[in-house]
Amino acid sequence: MKKFPWNERCIEHNLEQLPLVKDRRTKEAVYERLQRAQRKMRWRRRWLPAASMALFLAVVAVGMNAAVPERAEQQQRSSTVKMLRAGSASPQVETIMAADAAPAQEDAGVMVVGLPDEANGRVVPVAVPLSGRLAPEERFTAALRVLGRSPLRAASAWFNGVVIQPAAGGTGEWMVHVPAHHRVFSANRKEQKLFVDALVETARQMGERRLRFFTGEKEGLELPALGMVKATKIKERQRMYYKNSASFGYTVLVPAPVSARTFPEALKQMKTSTIRGLEPAIPPGVKVELADMDARHATVRIQLAAQPRAEDAARMAEAVLLTAKEFGFREVTFAADGLSNLGPYPVGTRIRVPAGPNALLMAAGR
Repeated sequence: MKKFPWNERCIEHNLEQLPLVKDRRTKEAVYERLQRAQRKMRWRRRWLPAASMALFLAVVAVGMNAAVPERAEQQQRSSTVKMLRAGSASPQVETIMAADAAPAQEDAGVMVVGLPDEANGRVVPVAVPLSGRLAPEERFTAALRVLGRSPLRAASAWFNGVVIQPAAGGTGEWMVHVPAHHRVFSANRKEQKLFVDALVETARQMGERRLRFFTGEKEGLELPALGMVKATKIKERQRMYYKNSASFGYTVLVPAPVSARTFPEALKQMKTSTIRGLEPAIPPGVKVELADMDARHATVRIQLAAQPRAEDAARMAEAVLLTAKEFGFREVTFAADGLSNLGPYPVGTRIRVPAGPNALLMAAGR
């Protein structure tokens, strides 16, 4: 064995030349640090491959989900074109009629106000056009100004001085402030009920869930015929639209006080009426049924045994569109053999549902 040339003294001398290292850690601290490093390395070896695989699967899923709506839309367009090819050669383009818009609660240019019809004891919702961009609390007052210049000024006068504004927090609750000297406090029972029902219908058309009533700033309305009215919860309903031939001297569309479970069921119920004062908006000899639908769009097939009058066809189409809106549809396509249009509504074309009913009343009598 070869002898090492350095002796202990040489080794000590060389060690003394090294820089001084100050490490005050104990053996236990050094050992604990090594243990943490080992655990960290084991965790990386175990979970990093799994995390990489999860990320890969998530990217694949996003790509698949992005492709599914496109394929579904293509299939929807294909099925609709096949369905309508025999009945109409109209191109599939989106048309927005003069009275059409997005749902009223999302349309800054329209406010739907429920007006009390004292002669018929019924509330008639009317789509009121607004100008300019308005805050939510300004829309009702602005709509009343427009109604005050319209043939419906007498009905809208019931809301003189009434202020509707959203509660703080965006909870879907609105506050109704009625002046202490308002005419409703001296009205009869029928008028008081119509007043409250009209406010509820207005809030329902805005998509709100609850109303709170105030006399001035004091909570509650002390109505002699109805008692104290403090708040009302607006029940969610999917309603059908019917015809009323004698509201404000015109034929109007009003929602029935009952609801249907599905849109096809609503279309069946709209063919008849057992409610006094309401007539079916679908004329005799006309068959209306759902042909196809997805989350936002419905195709409604119309079959005619007799040709309806132009105004009846237009009213039927509007009633179907408004009923479709109650069930969450944004667009409707009418399919009808031998017809190119139903009043102002074209056949074979996607039509956005109206912002609200009876918009033509705003121009009637001018």
